[in-house]
Amino acid sequence: MNSCSFCNSKQIYKLNNGHIKCGTCKKKYSQKKLKRDKEVIQAFCNNLTVLQTSVKLHLNYVSIQRRFKELRSLIITYLDEDEHLKQMKSNEFDEYIYMQNKDIYKAQNFLTFHYENKIYNRMLPSLSKYKTFNDEQELSKFLFLNKIAKLKSKNSLINTFWNYLEDFLKKYKGIQSKNFLFYLKEAEFKFNYEKKAQEEILLKLYIF
Repeated sequence: MNSCSFCNSKQIYKLNNGHIKCGTCKKKYSQKKLKRDKEVIQAFCNNLTVLQTSVKLHLNYVSIQRRFKELRSLIITYLDEDEHLKQMKSNEFDEYIYMQNKDIYKAQNFLTFHYENKIYNRMLPSLSKYKTFNDEQELSKFLFLNKIAKLKSKNSLINTFWNYLEDFLKKYKGIQSKNFLFYLKEAEFKFNYEKKAQEEILLKLYIF
């Protein structure tokens, strides 16, 4: 290694414990750990599951699970900070109800915004508050009549994202309500950015 992995400075030194120290940015790091972190991020961006990544990289399952959770948390922060600059200029928006089973009261309800060829999502209140309705058919009718939407076309990018989301979530075979936002924002991130850009963003957030 001839330069710092963080600032590209040539002033690097090898410490007694084998770690690298940069004389410019003063960062200390393990080349082995840095390489492993990059491989985990690449696996995440390639849509490998925790188990698949664990087997491929010969790493502990729980460790990979923790790292994936950290990456999803970073994605939420990154997208929310980006959205704050744009959401008021959204071209269109529509409400979506994602159902893992036939129980509508346990469905995930969120609002999808479209802005300049990118998608942003905001969770809406839980549908469990509507359990006062006599039956699910009555609730479905109520939700349809009170749907939040402003679409310019039936061929909106929003609909394309929803189809992508449905396919994206299939491999998880059930997601707990408390974790749904993490997977929704992961899908949003991967829908908005090509794989190379995903890796670059996550490397910067997670490592640099």
